[in-house]
Amino acid sequence: MILREKPTKIIITIGTFFAFLIFGFADNLKGPLIPVLLEEFTLSYAQGSNILLMLYLGFMLSILGSGFLAGKYGNRHVLLLSGIVISLAVAGMSLVQDKILLYPLFFSIGIALGGIEVGANGAITDIYHEKSGKYLNLLAVFHGAGSMIAPWMAGILLEKNLPWQTAYKGSFLPILLFPLIFLFLRFTSPKSQKNNINNLKSANKLINTNLILLALLIMLYVAGEIGISSWIVDYLYKVKNFSLKSASIMLTLFWAFMMLGRLIASLIVDRIGYIKSLIITVCLALISFGVGVLPGKYSSYLLPLTGLFFAMIFPTAIAVAAKIFPKNKARALSFLFFFAGLGGLIGPWIVGYAANWFGIAIGFPMLMIFIIGSLVILLILKARLRS
Repeated sequence: MILREKPTKIIITIGTFFAFLIFGFADNLKGPLIPVLLEEFTLSYAQGSNILLMLYLGFMLSILGSGFLAGKYGNRHVLLLSGIVISLAVAGMSLVQDKILLYPLFFSIGIALGGIEVGANGAITDIYHEKSGKYLNLLAVFHGAGSMIAPWMAGILLEKNLPWQTAYKGSFLPILLFPLIFLFLRFTSPKSQKNNINNLKSANKLINTNLILLALLIMLYVAGEIGISSWIVDYLYKVKNFSLKSASIMLTLFWAFMMLGRLIASLIVDRIGYIKSLIITVCLALISFGVGVLPGKYSSYLLPLTGLFFAMIFPTAIAVAAKIFPKNKARALSFLFFFAGLGGLIGPWIVGYAANWFGIAIGFPMLMIFIIGSLVILLILKARLRS
C-alpha cells in the first residue's frame, strides 16, 4: 500500500477497525430481532431460515466479487462500495413493513459484509506486512465489540416495547460515517503478483488437501458460531423461559467472551502451538455447549462461555493457512473466506429447518454436530501435518 504520510496509515487502520465494528453490529443485530420478526410477520422457522440464507448467500457472492474488485481497483473502493450498500440496506430495514422486503435487504447486508471482510483484511495486510497477525486479531476484536453492542442495544429497545425498526434507525448515522471515511481517503493497493494463480495451482497434493481440511474446519466452525448467534435468543426465550432482554444479554456475553478469548489467544497461541490450541479449545467448546443445552435454566448460563473457546478458532486457522501458503496467502485466504460464508449459510439454515420440523428445543442443540465435526477435522489435520 502506497502511503505518503504516516497519518494516512493511522486513518486507514482506524477506518478498517470501524468497518469491522459495523460488520459485527450489522451481522448480529439479527439475533435478538429474529423472534420479533417471526411473530410480527407470522413467519415459520423455515421462512426465517430462508431470510438468513439470503444474508449469507449475499456474503458468499460478495467474497468472490470483492476479491476481483480489490485486485483491479483496490481495497479502498471495495470498502467504500460496501459502506454505501450497508447504509442503504440499514435505511431500508428501518422503514420496512412488508416481509417480502426482508429477503433483498438481508441479501444486501450480506453483500456489504462480504466486501468489508475482503477489503478490511486486505487493507490491514497491505499496511502491516510483518505484524499482520497482531492487527488481524485486533480487527477481530472490533468485530466482537460490534457483536456485543448489537444484542445489548436491541434488548434494551425491545424491553421498552419500541418497534424493532428503531434499532436500525438509531444506527443509521454511525453506519453512514463508514463510507464517508473512505470517500475522502486516498490510498492505493499494491499490484498482486501475476504468478500467484500458477503458484497455487502448482502446490502439491498434500498442501492442497490441507487447505481443503482448513476450509472444512472454518466452514464447520462458522456454521456453529453463526448458528448460535442467530438462534440463541429465540432458543433461550422460547425453551428456557428467559425474557427477550435477558436472552439478548446472553448473546452479548457470548461475544464478550469471544473478545476476551481473542485477546488471550494472541498471548498464548504461539507458545502452545496452533493445532494443539485448536484441539483444546474445540473440546472445551463442545463441553460448554453440550452442558448448556441440557434441560433446566441454570445449565444455559454456560452457553455464552462457548464464545471464549470459539474465539481463537478462526484467526488461528487463518494463521495456519498463512504459514502453509506464504507465497499464495491472499488467494488461500480468499478460498477460506468463501467457505466461512458457506458455513454462515448452512448453520442457521439447518437450525431453522430443524426447528420448523421438530421445534427449536431440538433444532438448536443440533449445532453440536458442527463442533464435533470441527474436532474430527482437526485430528485428521494434526495427523497429516505431523507426517
